[in-house]
Amino acid sequence: MKRFVVCICIIVTISALITGIAYGAENTVKFDAQELVRQVETQYQGETSHSTMHMEVVTDAYSREMTMEGWSEGRDKFLARILAPKKDEGIATLKIGDEMWNYLPKIDRLMKIPSSLMGDSWMGSHLTNDDLVKENKIDELYTFATEKVENGIASIICTPKPDAAIVWDKVVYRIDIDKKIPTDIKYYDEDGKLVRTMLFDQVEKVSGRWVPLRMKIQPTDKPDEKTVLTYSNIEFDIKLPKDLFSVRSLRRP
Repeated sequence: MKRFVVCICIIVTISALITGIAYGAENTVKFDAQELVRQVETQYQGETSHSTMHMEVVTDAYSREMTMEGWSEGRDKFLARILAPKKDEGIATLKIGDEMWNYLPKIDRLMKIPSSLMGDSWMGSHLTNDDLVKENKIDELYTFATEKVENGIASIICTPKPDAAIVWDKVVYRIDIDKKIPTDIKYYDEDGKLVRTMLFDQVEKVSGRWVPLRMKIQPTDKPDEKTVLTYSNIEFDIKLPKDLFSVRSLRRP
């Protein structure tokens, strides 16, 4: 009988971790951790999206600012094109599924990004090509456990599935449960060291959903460096041209 009770306790504990059922002091907070992370990762999308963004990049070697226009369709299609500064105008990135291309208009060069370059910087920022390809798929690549819930903020630990080909050994989300938005995301390497932190603010309601309009990426080992991405406009569930997400469209002004 004692053994049976112990087994029941273990099952209940594991179930709570997987589904993210957490009990706060003042009331019961109930959510599915995997679904909550998925909602966070897709909050900038909808069925389709169109946005205008400003990106500031500061490193030890250089600093740069650019304005970009971006489009997405579902989880697998993304196109971004630089509008300013003039010297970078027309540089574009296209993602379709797990494939990615860059276009450099000055030399009219179209380049498919090989797997060996997925870890390289995207547009000189602290984002990588792999971040764009693997974005929004964390719910497929990781398992989830709710660490704690405080003041409506859930801390969710994401651990890679055994067969997942990914960079991070652990990702920790802190999510506003009601608004379904992240407050910050921490990324750890295989040695358990914190490599970078993403911070989110300037939260506004857009087309019925809460959206953080500013995201700051802070590398741990370079505290003076940063990438700040700010949305000046974003709209969801709009009609897009059928051939927008194609290699041919990269060359369009």
